[in-house]
Order: sequence, then C-alpha cells, then structure tokens
Amino acid sequence: MSAVVGLDPSLVSAGIAILGADGSARTWSVGHTGTDGASWADRSDRIVAQTRLVLRQIPVDAALVVIEDMPSHMRPQPGLGDRWALWWGLYSAIRARQTPIAVVNPKTRAKWATGNGNSDKRAVLAAVRADWSQVRIPNDDCADALTMAAMGALHLGRELPFEVRRRHHAGIENITWPEEATPR
Repeated sequence: MSAVVGLDPSLVSAGIAILGADGSARTWSVGHTGTDGASWADRSDRIVAQTRLVLRQIPVDAALVVIEDMPSHMRPQPGLGDRWALWWGLYSAIRARQTPIAVVNPKTRAKWATGNGNSDKRAVLAAVRADWSQVRIPNDDCADALTMAAMGALHLGRELPFEVRRRHHAGIENITWPEEATPR
C-alpha cells in the first residue's frame, strides 16, 4: 500500500502531509512569496515554480491525494486568479499521473478536524496537534494537509493514531471519492 497525501494549495505556503504505508506521518510547507505589482510573466513564473515544487513532494506511486478545494464563496481579491491557476495546475498534473484525487471542501475539512465546520485555522491547528502529538505540525497549512491525508487514510481503511470519532466517519461520507481509491 502506498502513501496517502494531503494538500492545502497555496502560493506562499502550501501545506503537504504524507501518511506512509508504514504508519509514518510527515508534514511541511513550501512556497514562493510574491510582490505587489508583479508582471504577468512574473506571476506566471511563480505559479509554474510553485506547481513544480509541490509536485516534486508527492510520491509518484501515491495511493491517493486529497486536496482542499478553493472556497467558492470568496470575494474577488488580488491574487485569487493566481491561486485558482495553481489549484488547477496541481489537480491537472496529479490527474495526468493517474493518481486518484479527492477534493475536500474547507468546511468539511474543518468539521472533520474539530466537529465545527466554521472553525478557524487556529482551532483546526490546535485540534490536529492534539490528535497528532507525535508529529511536527509547524503551521495551519500543514494541519489542514494532515487532516485531508487522514481523511483519505480512514477512507482507505487505514488505522489512525487517535480515537476515530463519529464525526470522522460522517465527514468522509460527504466526499466524492475516486473509484480507484475505494476500498473493496
């Protein structure tokens, strides 16, 4: 059985979590800061560089990648188009590898981690650190990624190092899982 990967896409700090087949767990974040007034070419280069950097972190034989969806309710703001470009670049490249992908709504991720879909990033970080006390979780992006990897691992029938509660099962039932990553 291969690794399950959780991704919280971001240009500045993309959270990545890998749950190994051996039960290991690791988190880290990667990113590229931007500048106000960057040219179209610079913005494009940043998106491509971040996409490549994140993809290099994902094992090519991953059993499943669980990626956080872009919130659909976001008001237009600077960089939103760039964030969407990164998201689609990652999704498309992972799909081209023929790696199964599940997309998780941010509220579903928050509810799975804390029991409340409206929890902010600090609450999610605290809950994830409590459940995963043996894993280094440097920031909220990594906590989000680890939550999504755990959702995928639970879906695949893997054991988690904490008590699985009713909300965890209810949370994964709301996700459209790829057929290739459905336990038989």
